[in-house]
Amino acid sequence: MRMLANQTRGVLIAGLILAVVSWSIVRDRAEKAWFDELEQEVLEDTLILTGELEVVKRELWGIISFYNSSEFVTRGEFGVYVKPLLKNHPFIQAFEWVPRIDYSEREGFENITRALGYAEFHIFASSGPSDMKQEYFPVHYSEPLPGNEQALGFDLTSDPQLLRLTNTARDTGRAVSASRFGPVPNARSQSDLIILAPFYNGGKNPERTEERREHLKGFVLGIYRVQDMIDEMLSPYIPKGMNLTVYEEGELVAENLLYGNPLKNPSMEITNVVTVSNRRWFLVWQATGEFRSGPKTSNAFWAGTAIFSVALFLAIIFEMMASRTRIVESEVQMRTEELTQANQKLVELNELKNKFLGIASHDLRNPLASIRGYSKFLLDKGRQVKEDTRQEFLTTIKNVSGNMLELISNLLDISVIESGQLQLNPEKSSIKKLAEEKIHLQQILADKKNIVLHADLEEVPEFYFDANRMGQVVDNLLSNAVKYSPPDKEIFIKLVSNEETMTLSVKDEGPGISLDEQGQLFQHFKKLSARPTGGESSSGLGLAIAQRIVEEHQGDIGVDSQLGHGATFHFSLPTRRQRAAGLNLQ
Repeated sequence: MRMLANQTRGVLIAGLILAVVSWSIVRDRAEKAWFDELEQEVLEDTLILTGELEVVKRELWGIISFYNSSEFVTRGEFGVYVKPLLKNHPFIQAFEWVPRIDYSEREGFENITRALGYAEFHIFASSGPSDMKQEYFPVHYSEPLPGNEQALGFDLTSDPQLLRLTNTARDTGRAVSASRFGPVPNARSQSDLIILAPFYNGGKNPERTEERREHLKGFVLGIYRVQDMIDEMLSPYIPKGMNLTVYEEGELVAENLLYGNPLKNPSMEITNVVTVSNRRWFLVWQATGEFRSGPKTSNAFWAGTAIFSVALFLAIIFEMMASRTRIVESEVQMRTEELTQANQKLVELNELKNKFLGIASHDLRNPLASIRGYSKFLLDKGRQVKEDTRQEFLTTIKNVSGNMLELISNLLDISVIESGQLQLNPEKSSIKKLAEEKIHLQQILADKKNIVLHADLEEVPEFYFDANRMGQVVDNLLSNAVKYSPPDKEIFIKLVSNEETMTLSVKDEGPGISLDEQGQLFQHFKKLSARPTGGESSSGLGLAIAQRIVEEHQGDIGVDSQLGHGATFHFSLPTRRQRAAGLNLQ
């Protein structure tokens, strides 16, 4: 190790650190991707459940519409209408018609019902015979009747909780629901769901509360077995390894459990809310390692191995370059003056190489020191480190290593360009689609600084260009605009074209660029007086690389700016195929 060049040792150490960091990042991304899959599954299943619950409520309003269309609905007509609904939804315990009966109408109402074949019919309360009061709301029709006979005559308002429910439905004109309600004779359990919809004289919902109370004619009541209902709605869609529990509005405790059994130690858990009429249900989605076969963390090992392999390859190249430099320098010292011209060329090449290595060693050493310091602190302190501090240090390590990787990529790109080995792979592509993709990616960084991106992209016919390389150019212009714009500003992206060319421009509201510095913008390693407003990094190579890529496409790139008035960067490319004929089409 001591015999290796300093740059070689630096690349090996950086490669090892990047391999470890990449392993951690890929593993975290795999776990996040797994969580995202769960989130997507939860979203889809919740939408299904919400849609099915909406269908259930619409069916109840359909019965109200049936009453609106008839002056009087007989028991037989009621049964004929709801029979298909009961057949389609086996989880429905009953549909019931609950009329409003004044005290003066009670005796006649009971006698008529008995005359229709229900000899034992009478209005009764939850605690026994119904007391004398101004009005009653007895169950008159119940379908299917078998299994629900005991509900006939039951006065809903005899129970305080059901009284509040009927008053809410009456005064709001809306369907209301409840679980954990008071005694209902044909409800099978306290987790059953009842939905109550009001019906008014004239078939219209009055606007004022007083009018609703005056014109109320009765209610249509639906009783639903929640366990059976959710099983029918969601069981076909919930994948293996995923568990659902549903709680009534309130705390997530056993007393409020409506459906399912919670897992003790799930791998992941997501809670969301759906509204059932006027009530809220809390849906707790839990996942085990069986869900989608768990996170794909094996890729993390291969990612780390691949990055270290690349670092090892680069170290070999650096060592070969360093060794060759030593040989060349030794030979140069032994040459006579007749080799002066060749020696001068070697000196120039050596200066360019040293400039690359100097930039790499300077801009890599400090981030590596930061990574080493933070990681040493975390290793030394162990569990003593607060979680917030740990997350802050890990985020810093991630950001610094990303900046290092960007710098290495830029150095490799400029090396390829300066050696004349830049190869384009043009294909017929859409520049508008490419710009939209890059704008979408940069929007994430812009949101952190509350910067708004405005895109005005004209349709441009597809033409031949290297999408990957031009993506670098668009990325560079957009990222520079975000970097150098203060928070709460705006960036305007515009794409226009004519028969010959297309032009894409990026206008920011940053500090602007003086005329003296505009001439240095596209030079290597130039960092001007303007600085990123959010502490972002800059290698000084991006615009130089962008210029060479655009020129290789037979295009041009430039800037329009005044100090203190922002800057507009723009590039143009030929779109006609004959103009692009000079490209190396593959």
